Amino acid sequence: MSGKDPELSRLGEVLSSARKAYAEAKKSTDAAKAVLNDAGSAIQQCNNTITQLKMEVDAAYDSMRARRAEGDRDGADSERTRAQGLQEELTAQYDSKKGYFAKLDEARALFNEALEKQKSLRETVQESWDAFNARLEFLKAENAKEQENWKEKPCRMCGSLIRYNIKWKHIPSLCRDCYEKDRMNWEDRTCARCGGNFRINKTWEHIPSICSSCRKEIKMEKAQKASGFSAVPQGEGIIAVAASEMDAV
Repeated sequence: MSGKDPELSRLGEVLSSARKAYAEAKKSTDAAKAVLNDAGSAIQQCNNTITQLKMEVDAAYDSMRARRAEGDRDGADSERTRAQGLQEELTAQYDSKKGYFAKLDEARALFNEALEKQKSLRETVQESWDAFNARLEFLKAENAKEQENWKEKPCRMCGSLIRYNIKWKHIPSLCRDCYEKDRMNWEDRTCARCGGNFRINKTWEHIPSICSSCRKEIKMEKAQKASGFSAVPQGEGIIAVAASEMDAV
């Protein structure tokens, strides 16, 4: 492909923008997922703590009942107080768990929203890529067709290959270097017959002193004389009269 295709450049910019937007959306999704995971971990931690506190509360009440059975009222009161304190911690853990569930729901909503946006942008990236690739394939096909118009031929002077296009109006016969060298050999001369300018090449074996138009006129005059006719002007035209007829007049 020759040059920069504007449409391919535009599609490339669209694709680049879509990829950047997708990358930002993925960051948002990852961040929302991290918050979601943290909330889930906090809830799991609360569950573990609750399980442990329940066991400790049950153990404290069991100890309280055992001390009562033994007649140890002070010990029973102490275990009951400890059980009540553990029960308060347990209640606090349930409250924390409710708060974490609220955060979990919020985080899940944000995550789902970010994920949907990411999916949408992923489709946009794919569509942009398909459009870019389609344009690229089209340009490759066009380039392949264009390459069929290019041929090679040897330089008339040095024989090196010249690459040319068959659609060109003028097909070069000289390579660039030989053309530059040959150009230096051309110069203007003044026609010795009509005084007009004409170009000659200093490498020619026989360099003319008159222009091509004058040479053609001289050839015509010689041809007319050789055929026995002379050109006599009359009005706007020229009447060819045989020399013998002119002599008779």
